Amino acid sequence: MERDTIRAPVLTAAKALDLEGRIGGYLVVWGDATKRDLHGEFFTPDTELGLEWYPRRPVLYQHGLDGEMGPVMIGQIESLRADDTGVWVQAQLDLRSRWARAVMDLVQREVLGWSSGSLPHLVAVGTDGHIRRWPIVEGSLTPSPAEPRYTDAVAVKAAFEALGLPTEDLLERDAGEADENMDIVTGTTGRGDAIKRLPVAQEAVRPHAPAIEVRSKYADLDAVDMAFMHTWLSRSGQWTPSVNFMRELAHKAYRAVDSGQLDAGTLRALPVKSDELMHTGSEGFGQEWVPDVWSSELWRKARAENVVLPLFRIVEMPSNPFELPISGTDPTVYYVPETQDEDDLTLGSTNPIPDSQIGSGKVTLRAKKLALRVGFSAELAEDATLPLIPLYREQALRAMADAIDHVLLNGDTTTAATGNINSDDAAPSATSRVLAFDGLRKLPLVTNAANGQSAGGVPSVALLRSTRFLMDPRYALRPKDCAWIVDGSTYAKLLSISEVATVDKFGPYATVLTGEIAKLDGVPILVSPEMPLTQDDGKANTTGNTKGQAVCVYRPGWVVGYRRRIAATMDYLPYYDAYQMVATVRLAFAPLDSEVASVLYNITV
Repeated sequence: MERDTIRAPVLTAAKALDLEGRIGGYLVVWGDATKRDLHGEFFTPDTELGLEWYPRRPVLYQHGLDGEMGPVMIGQIESLRADDTGVWVQAQLDLRSRWARAVMDLVQREVLGWSSGSLPHLVAVGTDGHIRRWPIVEGSLTPSPAEPRYTDAVAVKAAFEALGLPTEDLLERDAGEADENMDIVTGTTGRGDAIKRLPVAQEAVRPHAPAIEVRSKYADLDAVDMAFMHTWLSRSGQWTPSVNFMRELAHKAYRAVDSGQLDAGTLRALPVKSDELMHTGSEGFGQEWVPDVWSSELWRKARAENVVLPLFRIVEMPSNPFELPISGTDPTVYYVPETQDEDDLTLGSTNPIPDSQIGSGKVTLRAKKLALRVGFSAELAEDATLPLIPLYREQALRAMADAIDHVLLNGDTTTAATGNINSDDAAPSATSRVLAFDGLRKLPLVTNAANGQSAGGVPSVALLRSTRFLMDPRYALRPKDCAWIVDGSTYAKLLSISEVATVDKFGPYATVLTGEIAKLDGVPILVSPEMPLTQDDGKANTTGNTKGQAVCVYRPGWVVGYRRRIAATMDYLPYYDAYQMVATVRLAFAPLDSEVASVLYNITV
């Protein structure tokens, strides 16, 4: 959260106090109802600025939002002083940093102004635009202030020299040898020329004053928790998010984007001040992107933490159904002699290079919808809102993400009384999630049964290798593009095979966070809790499943299409005095051909 200062008609810009990187200027300039910034707000001497909180504060460039420099501290504010114009600061840039030297050059060219930064949950702005509380946390130098008046930055030593003032006095006062209360008074000459004053800054606090940490009741919630809380409670009409809540949510959301925890596109609708980050200064700002924060996190978490979904390419479906173009047969490469005759230059039948064609194909993606609905009482929300937010959010996210993995692995559109790989002895329920589309297991078990074989006992290296090579050799011979997916019981059996390298053996190449816990012949082995135990034929019945299985997939041979990312809504049902949470996703899944998976089933576990 930042505030661009209003440039005063006196020397309010960032000014270099000496050649060693000392700068000064007005960080805050007083205004009133007739002197507002471009956002209709203003500081007054009554604004709580927290000048006594810290002995020193960081100097940043563009509040740390510059795409190249980032949040680098380029110096420190050494003193702050409030006077009739505003708050004058003196700061020391760290000229050991190349960034600070570049910024100092801009200061000397008089193209920068000061802008103060605060934290969202500490700020209070009245309905009349009066900024009542703005504890200064940092001071920034910016070329694009929201208030264009009186914020130019100039070098203070150069200003002293231009005004004919002795710089020796400045250096002496910096060393603490001169009167701290001495000012150079502002006035005008008979010719109307302004005589600038350069206030001598006083230390804002004692050198060893303790820092103060202020925590709000939302401090333990992250941006996604707060967005979920907003989505949940604001729908009821019984809770309206406060200005402080929205400010803290905006602050945390931007930090999450900056750290890579949220997609930057999530905040595309958030208002900004000039070219700088803007705080949500009044109710209603940022309301439109709150659901995006929550839904974006659902999708990101599903892709980052699931075992099956991250294996495959994901495309956005502009229509439903969507025909995805894929490559077909390759052109033919020939041996040809050296070109010697003029006839060889023609495109006719005499050309020494025979022609061939590049084949093409397509795969059709048809999006299907998965959904969950959860209800809970208003009393539960009233009595335990804050503790429930992370719990409910995580449960909803995990349930939907697990459902996606389950369908990708076990999907089977068979609705007959027998034959479905998940319910071979009874027809699946009409709302069973596995009916969305055909998944990984069905291809080698049913669609191309030649790509499956029975273990008839415990797994072995020979069985696993031969199963992998049931796929077309052009796929099986690319171990880095393949992956094994097994159930937990089968993995326990694989641990007894010496050729299976577990994470303790392949060290930095382990990716345990995405489920990879072992390798065989360079092919990662992933354990999915969504992989079921089955009957001897690799299909599961409603009861009595005791056999394990291992599916080998060629990852580039499958594609996930989504028509709607995971979206969550929360509604209040007044006639039940209860809440209802609904999460949905529309996605498709398809192989590029029938050779991109194989399976070893009937494993004794």
